[in-house]
Amino acid sequence: MIEVLLAALGLILFFIFLTLSLKFRLLLVLVCSVPQLYLVQLGGADVPLAFLLPALLLPEFLKNANRFLAKPAILSLIGLICISTISLAWSEEKSMGIRDIAYLIEFIVIANAVYVLGLTNKWALYKVINAMLFVICLQAVTVILFRLNETLELSIVLSPVSKYLMGMNTLQGLLDGARNNFYDPVKAGGVLFVNANAAACYAGVSSFMAWGIYKALNSKLTLLMAILLWVTVFFTGSKAGVLFAVLIPVFIFYLKLQRQTKIVVGSVGASFAIALIAISLISSVAEQSGFLQESTNTAETRYEIWNYAFNAFLNNPLMGQGFGGWEIDYSKHTDYFLPPHNTLIYLWSKSGIIASLMGLSFILTSIGVALRAVKNINPEEKNLGFSLLMILAWQFAHGFGENFGLIGEQHQMVVMAVMLGLCMAGNISMARESKGQQ
Repeated sequence: MIEVLLAALGLILFFIFLTLSLKFRLLLVLVCSVPQLYLVQLGGADVPLAFLLPALLLPEFLKNANRFLAKPAILSLIGLICISTISLAWSEEKSMGIRDIAYLIEFIVIANAVYVLGLTNKWALYKVINAMLFVICLQAVTVILFRLNETLELSIVLSPVSKYLMGMNTLQGLLDGARNNFYDPVKAGGVLFVNANAAACYAGVSSFMAWGIYKALNSKLTLLMAILLWVTVFFTGSKAGVLFAVLIPVFIFYLKLQRQTKIVVGSVGASFAIALIAISLISSVAEQSGFLQESTNTAETRYEIWNYAFNAFLNNPLMGQGFGGWEIDYSKHTDYFLPPHNTLIYLWSKSGIIASLMGLSFILTSIGVALRAVKNINPEEKNLGFSLLMILAWQFAHGFGENFGLIGEQHQMVVMAVMLGLCMAGNISMARESKGQQ
């Protein structure tokens, strides 16, 4: 009965909020994406308010769909959505597939709303992003506090209030002693994350976004938020996070100063990308191996995960294993389950080789958006391009050592969607200026 009343109230509020301007609706969506706010359960699954709110942005999506869906990066996601939908036919856990598809659609809807507002009122968009960054900084403060006081972390995160910030299922898993680096005293994820690596990635990409907005607004408050978020990475205890927080800005600084040929820059960039992926893999292997040695004598190492993945791929390269297939089949080979810890392998497992190709296409086309913005003669757009490039470098590289997925988990994906939509809008403005000059 309570669920029915909440649904009725939510429907009424939905139509009321639709009367607001895009600026205020996007503000609501972005700010609520930080705490997520798990208020209800459907079919035993935790459903955050942040998952439902992007529906407020559908009017702009429906008006702009033809133009926005034609973008190469978005077309890659559309292809991934299509092949994921088809793969539901041979999937054991269809709910996993539906969830992945829903978040891909949400990513597109949010990116489109940012794109539209970026074309019509960019200064208003910057203010909206600033508000989101302020709330992220509140999460960052809890990371620092928890790292300094482990007892405080345990008492708050394991308290009933966490079911509204992490979900009842996640909280119950922690209470039941589920495996997670949450219990590692040298790691901290704050009130929103049980995994310190995910918290480090979120703080890191948010700091890069804040830097880009600072360069556009020249706001000292935004600069302070960027610094706080960057420093927070060092308090999470994530080794890969610390290296990314240092190396990625250093590489971007090199790009901004370089005066060499495209071949040299491209070679250095490719080498840097390989180095980042290697850092992610080595850090992940070291962390996992250490945990496995403490947890069980029969658990497989990360190398054996990839050996299993290679053999499974040979068995069915085209269709993959379907959603839930990895979880079921891998458990037959060992008494201790481990996920792929690799974005492209997991995409193949869920929906086959075409899904991996669509994922790779999204990675390359998204980087293309950033590089196009970097070439902009407008310093504001150029810096936003560098900001997106840093975010993509962290997100994609870290995805080869963790299970963040192609667009990241539900916090990280919003940051990527915002910056991708913002740079796409900037690139359109640049194209218009070029045509005007001609």
